[in-house]
Amino acid sequence: MLNFTLPLFAVATGPAELPIEKIVLLLLIQIGIIIALSRGMGLLFKKISQPLVIGEIVAGILLGPSFLGLVAPEISAQLFPSETLPYLKVLAEVGLVFFMFLVGLEFNSDNLKGKGHAAVVVSHVSIIAPFFLGALLALYLYESLSTAAVPFTSFALFMGAAMSVTAFPVLARILTERNLHKTYLGAIAITCAAVDDVTAWCLLAFVVSVVRSGDVLGAVPTTLLALVYIVFMLTVGRMLLNRLADYVEKDGRLSQLMVAVIFIGVITSSVITDLIGIHTIFGAFLFGAVMPQRSVFVRDLAEKTEDFTVVFLLPIFFAYTGLRTQFGLLNESSLWLDCALVILAATLGKFGGSTLSAKLSGLDWRDASALGVLMNTRGLMELIILNIGLDLGVISPALFAMMVLMALVTTFATTPILEWIYPQKLLSKSAEAPDQAAILDAEDMAPAYSVVVPMANPDSQQGLLRLALALALPERQPARIYPVNLVRLGDEYSYDSLPEQAELLVEESRSRLDTLIQRVVAGDQRGCVRAHSQISDDIPADLSQIARDREADLVLLGWHRPTFSQDLLGGNVRRILETAATDVAVFIDRGLELNADTRIVVPYSGTVHDRLALELALRLSIGYGAKLTVLRTLELSRETRDLLAAFEGKLSIELATLHLNPVDGIVEACRQVDLVVVGTSPQWGLERHVFGRTTDELATRCQTSLIIVKHHKSATPHIESLLAVGSTTVSSERRSP
Repeated sequence: MLNFTLPLFAVATGPAELPIEKIVLLLLIQIGIIIALSRGMGLLFKKISQPLVIGEIVAGILLGPSFLGLVAPEISAQLFPSETLPYLKVLAEVGLVFFMFLVGLEFNSDNLKGKGHAAVVVSHVSIIAPFFLGALLALYLYESLSTAAVPFTSFALFMGAAMSVTAFPVLARILTERNLHKTYLGAIAITCAAVDDVTAWCLLAFVVSVVRSGDVLGAVPTTLLALVYIVFMLTVGRMLLNRLADYVEKDGRLSQLMVAVIFIGVITSSVITDLIGIHTIFGAFLFGAVMPQRSVFVRDLAEKTEDFTVVFLLPIFFAYTGLRTQFGLLNESSLWLDCALVILAATLGKFGGSTLSAKLSGLDWRDASALGVLMNTRGLMELIILNIGLDLGVISPALFAMMVLMALVTTFATTPILEWIYPQKLLSKSAEAPDQAAILDAEDMAPAYSVVVPMANPDSQQGLLRLALALALPERQPARIYPVNLVRLGDEYSYDSLPEQAELLVEESRSRLDTLIQRVVAGDQRGCVRAHSQISDDIPADLSQIARDREADLVLLGWHRPTFSQDLLGGNVRRILETAATDVAVFIDRGLELNADTRIVVPYSGTVHDRLALELALRLSIGYGAKLTVLRTLELSRETRDLLAAFEGKLSIELATLHLNPVDGIVEACRQVDLVVVGTSPQWGLERHVFGRTTDELATRCQTSLIIVKHHKSATPHIESLLAVGSTTVSSERRSP
């Protein structure tokens, strides 16, 4: 047994044991631990392609009696004494109010318009089927997991509403991360999730009114008052908020005074719905839902609200939920059987109902199954409903634990099952706009040298694009250049993660790339340049996938840091080097200008990486008439000699022998040239498994521009293309930079 004692606190035995000052101090300690563990677990689960919310829910459970209370009960009792739980609950409730305001803010009624027959059918069935199964399951669970104090009607209605919810924020995040939000499947999923959310909250509001009034007839006044308030907010409330938005746009900024006015509105709306007899979160959601959907106004408001809500308040809600979750109550096999039935009913209702209705509406089995998996996502929304049910006494602690487990299982299963049913490659192809896909297919029919160019840093974009174009062989092998900008999402609940805002970010990114292309290419016909932008939560993986989809011959990366760390090719660069199934080049630009006076050196030790370096250097020399020096450490292979011989008398090529220490030799050569193209060979201290001080030394000491290249074993060699150019007269008309 672990022995742990907080020196400031004794184990509490009654409400008078801890003075308020010490409760505040302990509360601060609790919050610090909660935030740290929540963020750490969230990032850990993101590493395995799970929504951040799953890790945060697990973090809350780890702090509760199901884990910490089991393995270290003394620590648990001292760290989370009963005196502090009401304070955690207050903070959790405040967090829920502002989170539901954000959810309402993110809700866009345009999602419900014009999505077709399939969306209408699936959205209705995905509510009715789980609601019916939940109510049916209530017949079996009521006797063993409820009491006579809870009317069966309230219990059945709550089970049905709890089964019907879909986690709109998590679903939207999955769609945008997988670039599905523009597809027909994504449109249907967003529509159905939006309808499900609104309907589930309305059902829950009705259930709360039934529970508080005691019967269905007693809930009629509450329901009527709720309808009156909804109509008021949709008319008068929306008009007032539109005027507020006009003022903000006229002023040009969302001031702290305006934020205070909006927050007062959120709180007032929450208080009104609570007084009506439903719950505070409904008022917050409604206030957010009627806010004018103006991108600048809404985005600024969300940015000012979400960080504190998501980083500080929501983890407290997860911890409070975890402290109430007692898996130890499921101490009999019959209870675990009941838990399995809960998970089965939830999955059959959502996944089964959505899949079958989508199939009957005309979707094929693959799309219908993918839609069913997406609709089965629950996450945080389920926890909110469950906590309301537990507070109202509708469900017992044991059933609460079962339902929490159901929320975890159904949300955790979404990503891996979706990947199994509908692999990322198929999803990427389905996400292509038809006209763009047709253009790409037409381009792929022509032989060309394909280069994918990540454009992450504005300072290096022009140099990378010019270098990519320079690698095209004139007339013989035009280039297909794909400048790529991968737009990173924020955390799980970021407003920018919603499809509409994600689309806006992607369009803005693509527009900037198109402007850059027009400025750099300026009518140059050497190759086809087409920008590509998409949402990404894993840049190296997505970039590697794009390279495979485009059948790229080369991925050309930029290096952006003004000073070099000990791991020059570390971070995302290293991951791309290791995962991309194509040749990769890293360009360190120190003001390179390609022309007939450019001097290029290639250190050569005979490895496949050095041969790729020589190939790229020849391409630049052919296009611009640049002077090329091959700095060798051994005799050239016959293939290399034949390649260089093909350009004898046509290009300025010089052979030299490297006598110095390899790095010293390259650094010495840098003093006389404009560009060094070097392979990731062990001899140059650049082999990708032994990055370290030598790599740092090369990059620091060599003050000229560098291209560091790595050949992939499955990449197609282009020696024949170069030999074909060498067998003809190299054009005397050189390219201008």
